[in-house]
Amino acid sequence: MNLESLDEGVKDALNKVLGTALGVAREQLEEQGVFLPFAIALEPKDGEDEPELRLIAVPPTDDPEDPDADIDTEAMAADLVQVLNQQGTHFEAIAIASDVLLQENDRDAIHVVAEHRIGAALAIVQPYTMPAEPGGEWHFDEPAAESAEAIWANAL
Repeated sequence: MNLESLDEGVKDALNKVLGTALGVAREQLEEQGVFLPFAIALEPKDGEDEPELRLIAVPPTDDPEDPDADIDTEAMAADLVQVLNQQGTHFEAIAIASDVLLQENDRDAIHVVAEHRIGAALAIVQPYTMPAEPGGEWHFDEPAAESAEAIWANAL
């Protein structure tokens, strides 16, 4: 789907969820040093009210056999998609944010995939560098757009 040909309302909805997810991820990194996968959903309102943005998160699952095991963020992202699919008809657009490792240059990055209910989808990747010392300044590169396939919208 060509994003340039989209209706302004669709572009606006995608920009809202994408920008909010990117902002929340950056804020969590700066405050906590890490963030777990989460979603931002745009819930349309009736009448004159502005659409409402909702933060959706799922708890990490513990491994009873290995309580010290790393959190399975891929399983959390899959759980998020499942929750969004169950509630999907309530939302106009969604964005799922996750912390990823870019294999080609061994850098951490925020990855956000935004989808509109009509099937339009786009992704943003924003590499970042943690401060060398606690309390130091975080460095965020310019976000770069990537192509993305609709997963949530196709399940509606």
